[in-house]
Amino acid sequence: MNGSSDNEVFYHQKSSVKIGEIERYVIKYIPTKKRDGKSTGSVALSIMETLNQSIFLKIKNVSNSTYSANYIMGPFDLYCDVRTQEYCDSKRVIVTAEKPQYKSQLGPQKKFIAELAMHQLQDEYVWVVDVISGMIFSTENHTSYEITISISKDSLKCKGYRDLSLNSSWFNVKKLNTADLWSIPETMTNNGKPKHLVLLTHGLHSNTSADMLYMKEEIERQQSQIPGEELIITGFTDNVCQTEKGIKYLGTRLAEYLIDLLKRHRIKKISFIGHSLGGLVQAFAIVYLSVNEPELFKELTLENFIALASPLLGLAAHNPKYVKYSLSHGVMGQTGKDLGLHRSVNNGNVPLLYLLSGNPFQTIIKQFKRRTIYANCENDGIVPLYTSSLLYLEYKQVMNSLQAFKERKHAKKKISNASLFSSVSSMMSQPTPSSEFIDAPNLSKNPILHDKIYSQDDCQNLRKRYADSFLKHYLKHKVKDKNDSYQGLIADRLQIGTTWKKVIVALPPDSHNNIIVRRRFTNAHGWPIVQHLVEAHFGNCNAKSVDTGMASDNVTEEHANEEIEKLDISWLTTVDKTSTGILSSTSRLIDRKWHKRKSVTSTTKIVDAASNDTDEEGSDEAEEETGTETESEEELQEDVESEIAPGRDSDGESISEEDTRSRSNSGSC
Repeated sequence: MNGSSDNEVFYHQKSSVKIGEIERYVIKYIPTKKRDGKSTGSVALSIMETLNQSIFLKIKNVSNSTYSANYIMGPFDLYCDVRTQEYCDSKRVIVTAEKPQYKSQLGPQKKFIAELAMHQLQDEYVWVVDVISGMIFSTENHTSYEITISISKDSLKCKGYRDLSLNSSWFNVKKLNTADLWSIPETMTNNGKPKHLVLLTHGLHSNTSADMLYMKEEIERQQSQIPGEELIITGFTDNVCQTEKGIKYLGTRLAEYLIDLLKRHRIKKISFIGHSLGGLVQAFAIVYLSVNEPELFKELTLENFIALASPLLGLAAHNPKYVKYSLSHGVMGQTGKDLGLHRSVNNGNVPLLYLLSGNPFQTIIKQFKRRTIYANCENDGIVPLYTSSLLYLEYKQVMNSLQAFKERKHAKKKISNASLFSSVSSMMSQPTPSSEFIDAPNLSKNPILHDKIYSQDDCQNLRKRYADSFLKHYLKHKVKDKNDSYQGLIADRLQIGTTWKKVIVALPPDSHNNIIVRRRFTNAHGWPIVQHLVEAHFGNCNAKSVDTGMASDNVTEEHANEEIEKLDISWLTTVDKTSTGILSSTSRLIDRKWHKRKSVTSTTKIVDAASNDTDEEGSDEAEEETGTETESEEELQEDVESEIAPGRDSDGESISEEDTRSRSNSGSC
């Protein structure tokens, strides 16, 4: 590295991110002509700035290249994007210099280079850079990277830069971490305004802090529309990598976190937004809160209950037999059993979702001012339409709207079914939107096909109309002594005496992650959905859509709370075995072995270094001592296989290799 290259670099730092972590860099730069005569100390810099009219950014994933295929412990990928501070995803971008740049998956030893153009005459340029971990399965591992900012693109090729941060009146970089982006400011909690808590809940093999950051920031932008109250948007992060342990386990932990929040902050209103499995987890948490902290619960005004692509009726229908078998026998842990409508002895030999759909949740849900579900009608390989829309829907209207939406592509109108084992593969190999869409999303077709409020009467009429067609498959498997399927029973119980707003959307591939905009640009097709959610539920316009749903059966809130106190809710506190599935168990096992091996290797190096001055016999003893802790590759493989082996059915038959291979492509729910 030569001296001139060193002078051209403004900023160079090494960092790393774990699962769910984000690091944001806010770069401010004042061009030479706008510095009020202050010298930069470099004539060459001024000349290069004039010639280039740009500065350059490089982010390099410095993880070992051998980690590229190591998905079970990672993946060791990064998501990176850079945009101007003025960028707005709802507006058309015409000037090339203002177009965002991003990389969906920056793998080990790969580089992302972006040009930060300064072709517009401005007194100050500000860019925002996000670096987000791609980890899914491990809480122990991290992905290391380097970030470099330079006036010259050529200088980015140099290696071996020391850490450098040039903070001056004309250039500085502010670094924000996950805690900075998600913390609740003390000034917000002490300003005297009524507090509206918005709780975000993630799904299976997902996390709140990274995957729901876009939604959080979009809701925060609505604060100016509601000056009379303070929005506090947060989420529970300690369920990450625990999502196979069951809805009861996850919901209880979420509820305890919520109870702590409510006791620390004077919350008046509350809204719940859950993605996929998060919709069911937040439902359980609400019930847990109402039963265990009834006085605290009574003080809250229930504003919004929102579920996006949530399997509210489970996933027992429209899956192959081997998938149902795998779910019921714990391949996806207790969560798989819950979603497969497994009948547990701890729950009175009925599925947990059936119990959850009754009281007290059945009564509580009516107290919300708005109940909304967003459902994908296609390209969701995880949660099919029947379960995310609560079964009853104007299917013919949806199909006609879908056909009109796809006319330009000459596609056949078809409401797609689910394939449970497909979402993690889409998260690992993410389809991206076209540059035309990113530049002008407002010119694209509106992906919202259907937006209607359904009453109980509407649902029962639709049940009769479609019983022998669209709904036949979901209603045919009758529960003994019930004369209905569990899907029909749960759907009816959740829609008794209340209304639901059902928003049906058509998003391109990976719609399950697009619907929440998991990554700002990779999942950009979901921008209109998040915008619709924010405008319909937060701000002045939401007053028009208030409907508590209580009028249809004349239930008062006081009477509802009295009824809850009389219920048998023993199933709520019965402890389930919090088993995890094959993928999570294997990931944790390999993590332990890998970190143990790293620790032993480090110890060996220290011992070897210390023994350089000892005799040969002493050195041999040290090597023998440390060597006993090291396990061979064959031993590691045997441990992995023994961890998977317990996945057997009640007859002692092992789960097939096909199921195990399918599990590696399993998804976030």
